[in-house]
Order: sequence, then structure tokens, then C-alpha cells
Amino acid sequence: MNLPKVLILAPIQHDFPPKGYGPWELISYNLCEELVKMGVEVTVFATKSAKTRAKLLAFWEEPVDEKSIDSDSKNLIHISEAIKVAKDFDIVHNHLNIHPVLFAKLLGVRMVTTLHGAGCERKNKPYHEYLKEENYVSISYAEREFAPYLNYVENVYNGVDFNKYEISEGKGEYLLFSGRITKEKGIEDAIELSKRTGFPLKIAGIITDAEYYRKTVEPNLSPGKIEYLGNLAYTEYVPVLKKAAATLFLISWDEPFGLSIVDSLASGVPAIGYPRGAFPELVFDNRMGIIVNNLDEAADAVKNLTSFNPVEVRNLAFDKFSADKMAKGYLEVYKKLLADKL
Repeated sequence: MNLPKVLILAPIQHDFPPKGYGPWELISYNLCEELVKMGVEVTVFATKSAKTRAKLLAFWEEPVDEKSIDSDSKNLIHISEAIKVAKDFDIVHNHLNIHPVLFAKLLGVRMVTTLHGAGCERKNKPYHEYLKEENYVSISYAEREFAPYLNYVENVYNGVDFNKYEISEGKGEYLLFSGRITKEKGIEDAIELSKRTGFPLKIAGIITDAEYYRKTVEPNLSPGKIEYLGNLAYTEYVPVLKKAAATLFLISWDEPFGLSIVDSLASGVPAIGYPRGAFPELVFDNRMGIIVNNLDEAADAVKNLTSFNPVEVRNLAFDKFSADKMAKGYLEVYKKLLADKL
């Protein structure tokens, strides 16, 4: 079979690739770049400001602020414009939540959708049930628990470019919380763990709940002890990550993936987390991190961080979460769907 002609329908809430936060954009960008390297003819429907080696199509000039009053309408126009050109491709790979799937049977070509955890959004359950027979790829087996009735054709883990990370020297100076600043991400337990162990804590991420940050995080900030670094660009984030003793994922929800976990492992930094969501899938070997059930166990884990080998942590992660492996996984999905069509 010849290599398929692929249209990637990308999200448009952040830059492509993102400068800081923007996990869906980052994964769809990584996929585009790797598929191009493999000789696949790839077109991405994003914004005109996107930077990619794939062919670029777009309607909007710049990313759309998801908090703006017109974000929904702009997203629907983005989808509509992409659908107009879908007939020119063999496969449409949707990374833009569930709404494009409504048009899957009208395209005349195969569509496959990566929900990126959006399957956990209860407001979309009627869509999921209505569109359950369409083609989906999960990003973890934990993600499937949110909507187990969907037609999952494969599981493909998110992949990153390991060349963009600096490997830890194994002499971490602090604990690191990286992610959205919101209650379910476990920042309160991260702060408490820092206080219990005396280990400094650095916090990096986008504030998605300003009131929560003001009431819960800000009062605990103290120079040299607990510090908020901001929503860092990757160029700023990588050196901070490299010097961490461990990253913390003491979450209170069943997160479907957690790209920050892979960021940590790619830097050779062990992860400490609760057995929620995909964490046990991503930290699948006790040489990569420590699964704990409570803060007491987390405090004990912090005392045993010197046993981790950064090179080993990174190598174990590379075998499962490289961008190349992800792209090869999706290429097999495309081929499978096209073969089934014949």
C-alpha cells in the first residue's frame, strides 16, 4: 500500500507549535513533523501563523483565545473550512475534540479522532453516545474508562521530541510541580509535601483558576522555599526540569495522560504520583518513578530519589513515548482503516 495522503485537523487555541502551554497543539505538531520525515504527504489545517514542515492550510490568522466570547463560533468555522478540502485526502485525523466527528460520514473519506482526554467531559457525553461507532484512538487505556463504548481502533501514546530535553545530572535541587494551576492537579499536596520534607518546591504552569491560585497557592509562596515561576516557554522550562530532584503528580482526578509526566521522564527526572488515571501506565517501571497512595508514602519516596539513574529513566521512556514511535503507531492506524475500506 502506498503511503496515505493525510489531513491533520489541528486545534487552534495556542500557537502551533506552542511556546508554552498547549498539549494538543504540541502532540499534533510532533505528529506532523514525524510523518513528514517518514515521507508521508501531510497537510495540517491550523492557523496561518503555524510553523510546520507539513503543507499548511488555514482560515484564521492567529490562535483563538478559548476564553473569548466568539471562540466556539471561530472553532466551528475552522472545522467547516477544513471539511471543504477533506475530499482531497485519504485520511482526516481529527485532534479537535468531538465536534468534527459529527461530519465524519459526510466527508467521503475516513476520519479518525484522537480525543486527547476530552472523552472525560460530561457535557459531550450525548455526542460520544451518538457517534460511538466512528473511529477513535485513545492516548492511554485509562482514557477509555471515561467512554468505554467508543469504537477504539488502537491505543497510541503521546510522543515527544527527546532531543529538546536536557538530561538530569541526578543531583536535583528541588521538587517540581508542572501543569495547570487548578485543584484537581494536586498542587495542595505538592505544597504540603514540600513543607513536610523541607525540600524546596518550584511551580510552573498556566493559571486556569485564578481564584484558586489567589486563595490556596499564593499565601504559601516564599522565596527559596515555595516559588511560582509562571507559565514557562519550553526554552525556559527545560533547564528548570533538568535540575529537579523529582516531579509531583499527586492528582485528585483520573487524568487521561499527563504530558508533564513524559517531559519529566524525557529529562531523566523520576516522577512521584498517586495511582490515578494514566500515571501507572506512564510510570510503568519502578526505575522511572514511585507510585504512592498518600502524603506519608510520598515523603518516604522523596528520601529515596538518589537510587534513580537519569539515563535509565530517559531510555525506558524513549522506548514508549518518542514522537517517532507515536507517528509510526498512527501510520499503522491509517493503513488499517484504508485497508478495511477496500
